[in-house]
Formats: sequence, C-alpha cells, structure tokens
Amino acid sequence: GVNMLAIYNGRPETMGLREIIRANVDFQFEVARRKYTNLLAKEQEKKEIQEGLIKACNVIDLIIEILRGSRDRNMAKACLTEGKTEGIRFKSRESKIMAEQLMFTEKQANAILDMRLYKLIGLEIEALINEHEETMANIYRYEDILERRDSMAQVIMNELDGYKKEYGRARRTAIE
Repeated sequence: GVNMLAIYNGRPETMGLREIIRANVDFQFEVARRKYTNLLAKEQEKKEIQEGLIKACNVIDLIIEILRGSRDRNMAKACLTEGKTEGIRFKSRESKIMAEQLMFTEKQANAILDMRLYKLIGLEIEALINEHEETMANIYRYEDILERRDSMAQVIMNELDGYKKEYGRARRTAIE
C-alpha cells in the first residue's frame, strides 16, 4: 500500500493511491473548467465587438455622418449607444431618425470609434466575417466542453497525450 500526505481541499490529508488519483483527476477537471470558462468569456466579448463592427459596416455612411456632425467623441458615443442626437448636424431628417435607432453596446461603440478607415475594404470586411464565424465555432466548442463531462475528459486526455509526446522518453533501465 501507498500512503501519501497531500493538500486536498485546503487541508492536509493522508491518502492512499486511489484517493491521490481521484484528487488528481478532480484537480485536472477543475483546472480545465477554469481555463475554458475564461476562454469562453474572452470569445463572447470578442463576439460582441465583431457583431458591432459587422453591423456598423452595414450602416457606415450613417456612422460617418454622425462622426462628422459631432463635436467630440463623447457626443458621437452617446449617439451610437443611446440614440442621443442633440447637437449633431445631420444632412437629412431620415439620417437623424436612423441615428436615434442605433443601439450599440459600450464596447461596440468604442470599437467603432477606434476603427481605422482601411477596415472598410471589402477583404477586411470578409476577414471580419470569417473571424466572427471562427469565434462562434470556438464559443460552441467551449460551451460543449463546459457542459459535457465526457468532452472535458477527452480534452484533458488529449492534453496529457501532448505532454507525453513532448516530454516522454523511453525507459532507460531494463527489467529482467
């Protein structure tokens, strides 16, 4: 038998081999859960910004009109997020009505205001759409990993196999 002293759930415990293996597996699942929760949050934030930029590309003429008619960044941001058009000069009444209906989130509005004009090139828009599709695929994959224990187990096994391939080496001694 094997008895080992280990810190488990914040306190020292003497464990046998089965308990050590079970604790290690639980730890691996907890690490993977935290990792993929973090990755999912980042991808969802990226998705929000990408959707705002795609929506902005569809109404770019209106956004340029808002930017040209605004006195400062805060005025343009208020128009993009809350639909406030006071003090902004528009070319037509229709533009003002459409600007009042824009409801971007805070992050989307910041991304739009920070966007460079070269992003309006057709290839850049296609690249943005492709990146958005990739982001959606990652979100679906991360949600699947977090919701299903067997998916997470498969990911953990693949990571451990990767460690084995990278750091593993043949036995140096012979058993006779």
